[in-house]
Amino acid sequence: MQINAAIAAISELSAPTLGVFRGQDAVALKVSRNQLTRLCTSGVIARELPDVYRMTVVASSSLQRTVAALLWAGDDAAACGRSAGEVYGLEGVIGERPEIAVTSWRRSDLVIVHHHHDLAPLMPRTHRRVRVTGVEATLVALAHALDDEAFEIACEDARRRRLTTVSGLNSYLDRFGRRGLPGVAATRALLDQLDPVHPSRSTLEVKTRRLLVAHGMTEFEREFPLEWNGRTYRYDFAFPASRTILETNGKRWHDDPTDFEHDQEKWSVPARHGWRIVFATWERVTRHPDRLLAELAAALAA
Repeated sequence: MQINAAIAAISELSAPTLGVFRGQDAVALKVSRNQLTRLCTSGVIARELPDVYRMTVVASSSLQRTVAALLWAGDDAAACGRSAGEVYGLEGVIGERPEIAVTSWRRSDLVIVHHHHDLAPLMPRTHRRVRVTGVEATLVALAHALDDEAFEIACEDARRRRLTTVSGLNSYLDRFGRRGLPGVAATRALLDQLDPVHPSRSTLEVKTRRLLVAHGMTEFEREFPLEWNGRTYRYDFAFPASRTILETNGKRWHDDPTDFEHDQEKWSVPARHGWRIVFATWERVTRHPDRLLAELAAALAA
């Protein structure tokens, strides 16, 4: 095979795998080992792991490194932990160092390897062409790897995108969440706090909920409905006993006039029902929480 033909062959081989490929798969396409060595020397490809190469024309990324680690580990491997969270696109989760689960012995300083006798409890599947642990197993692992807030943000993102549900997570824990398994206790603790039906719609909502709970303001209902002119509007946090709404507002401006008009109408509805409304912006929640809490406390006591 001519060298140009070899380059064409490995380019096609690596296209579905983010520019990485196994040497043995290239050899099966009649690319010789000598040609792989020559292509490495000339900088066309780069060796990432034993018998795993990257097309240098394709920029390196954390997701690509995860795919390379899976090719290195074999067909039974699955991305897990932070790497799995990145495959699912969970908010705030990046697997800078590849993290994989395997049943056969593997070791590399470049890869975090978790050895298991059986991957079935991790419910592996294919997502975005990548073999990965199930969403529930991934979230339990992230509960151990992330701080509480980052884990809640990732979990609520998964729920918001309908990758899982509170009942689905509880079912997984009942089946596979043996006592002492890392992440199980933290996952159960979070699920006890979350609204089982309505996930937070943004990071700001997560931060707001955590702020309220940290200061003992727990008597709220999520996605509280109020009707006006035949339409139902839902509000982030409602305190029915004091007829007070706390609404998160992460937008500094609106490009779409329709959105602006809708929000103006929505924010006027509580007053028409005799409710007060307090706004929680990113600035107030993250930089001036005391001011926000004081305003909310005053509204609750009025």
